[in-house]
Amino acid sequence: MRLTDKADPTPVRKNAQDRAAVLLLVGTSLLLPPLIGLVDNSGRIAGFPIPLIYVFSVWAVLIAGAAAVAGPLHRSGKASKPETPSDTVD
Repeated sequence: MRLTDKADPTPVRKNAQDRAAVLLLVGTSLLLPPLIGLVDNSGRIAGFPIPLIYVFSVWAVLIAGAAAVAGPLHRSGKASKPETPSDTVD
């Protein structure tokens, strides 16, 4: 059974935070110089060096992944915010 945002935002937020952490670790590891060095340095695609295409492709996928993770984090953050009392004078 999958919990929804309305039932309890805590598991949804935790799952989104876990996905964000994995995205950070995978993205960081894919952009490390030793892994970029494994990409063929001699080839070109449409006049662009393959390592440049690799770096910008990973970058674009990380942006798309961050956008996918940001939605659930934003929605669960709204649901879990405590209500603030209206302005009262003591």
